[in-house]
Amino acid sequence: MNKKVTSLVLSAALIAATGCAVLGTAGCNEAVEINISGSSSVSPLMQALAAEYEKTHNVSIVINTSDSSTGITEAKEGKNDLGMASKAVKEDDLTTVQIATDGVAVIVNTASTVSDVTSAEIYELYANGTPVQTSIVAAISREEGSGTRDAFGDLIKSSEGKKLKELSSLASCVSVQNATGTVKSVIASNTAANTMGYISMGSLDNTVKALKVKGVEATAENVKNGSYSLSRPFNVVYNTQKGLSPEVKAFLDFILSKEGQAVVTAKGYVDVL
Repeated sequence: MNKKVTSLVLSAALIAATGCAVLGTAGCNEAVEINISGSSSVSPLMQALAAEYEKTHNVSIVINTSDSSTGITEAKEGKNDLGMASKAVKEDDLTTVQIATDGVAVIVNTASTVSDVTSAEIYELYANGTPVQTSIVAAISREEGSGTRDAFGDLIKSSEGKKLKELSSLASCVSVQNATGTVKSVIASNTAANTMGYISMGSLDNTVKALKVKGVEATAENVKNGSYSLSRPFNVVYNTQKGLSPEVKAFLDFILSKEGQAVVTAKGYVDVL
């Protein structure tokens, strides 16, 4: 082989080996990154959806878990592709898409003798520190900015119809935790079985006990038929002006498809089909 041919062969090999570094993005087979941030309640479902989608698509979906307010703010500022929010969102500069419906489960330790509560009983515990059926004397709430806290505060009402979210502060027996998983862990370790909390229904497992509310169990079926009163939307939001890249739009289309909604129901949430 002469020197000229050898040089051409080496050049071709160098281009093939270096790929994107030589050719730029054109012809590159690197995975496109999609950035999603926000609600710790929506995050487990989003992780399941992302894992299923990545099996057949050349994308890398990065999920940063925080809270609904952070997801909404970062969407406004264009810092993410999609923001996760476990509450209704009304923002002029954002587009909101509901991807599922979730119940808010009221939980206690598995050793608790309490099995059924009313909204008024929950309200009195969180608002005034009034024990629930003598045995539940403390409670856990989520932090400010949490979509689950916002939904819980909107749904829990006193016997006179006053919403919990209308209070300027909660009772001294209420402590604050910053994530769904943390609330669940604290309740699971509460061997005195004297503390109540609330989490996404889709995050329930056998480490905690979900209470009935007015005799109705916290199940996806009961959320769907409307008999379980504590429910809220799972939304994703994006900057309307920025819009969606083709890759992000394709992922959102998957979430809303029959295939994506099958993941929603498999994980214990209610589909939007």
